[in-house]
Amino acid sequence: VRMTSAFHGDPPGQPERGPFAHARVTQRLHPGLTSVIHRLTGTALESSFLDRTVEVSTLGVLGDPIDRAEALVAHRWVLERADGDGLPLTASGYLKPVDVQALAAVMPGMQDWLFKITREIDTHPVLYFREYLKAIGLIRKYKASLRLTKTGRAGLADVDVLWQHLAGTLVPSRSASETEAGIVVLVHMATTQGRLDLGAIAKTLALLGWSHRDGTPVDDRDVYPFWNDLWNALGNVGEPEPGDVVDRNLSAAAQVLVHDALFAEVDAGPVG
Repeated sequence: VRMTSAFHGDPPGQPERGPFAHARVTQRLHPGLTSVIHRLTGTALESSFLDRTVEVSTLGVLGDPIDRAEALVAHRWVLERADGDGLPLTASGYLKPVDVQALAAVMPGMQDWLFKITREIDTHPVLYFREYLKAIGLIRKYKASLRLTKTGRAGLADVDVLWQHLAGTLVPSRSASETEAGIVVLVHMATTQGRLDLGAIAKTLALLGWSHRDGTPVDDRDVYPFWNDLWNALGNVGEPEPGDVVDRNLSAAAQVLVHDALFAEVDAGPVG
């Protein structure tokens, strides 16, 4: 299988031979990613960002197959319990402690949680995760419970539908500038083992026109809001890679989800 993309052409040389010689994978870039690449052209960070982008583009083709049902076990736990009569909430609008503990037990992002798990308000990863599921339209609050939306019910019935919804809602969409910033952070998250290079991300955002109101450039601290929001979306997709918990290393499944958010395969037809 040969992979091409919108930002590089077919490799030179003779046509491939063998049982897969007829197949080619062409990938269409997310419009926001295309914009970032174009706006970084000619800058000091053009090459390094393009290298990372190419690396992300290969994740859906060269990596091991992903068991989506296993990777999304925490998501499916919430959807299953929000079906029917719904997942009950306390009078204050939080999950009941027994459900907080049960959800935390299936959340990959809670594996290194060092504190007692009781109230949801004190167990921030659980709270942020179910608020994220609500924000992307999988569940809704109805009276004193969380219920499935139409989208959530479709995702519960078909894990591939759920996966595609997560990919389709991963990139921030409130504004063009936030879309580009989110994409820069996603590309770095999917291509980093260990601590993110927050300085490089901040410099990239500056090249894209980000600055404070007084004109001072953005710095590492300005990356955290994007990183935190995207970690809420990706930190519970698949089993985390080994490493320091503060590094927030993405699982292989989460990396593929980033790929699927930024690239779409296009039928290129037969080769030759």
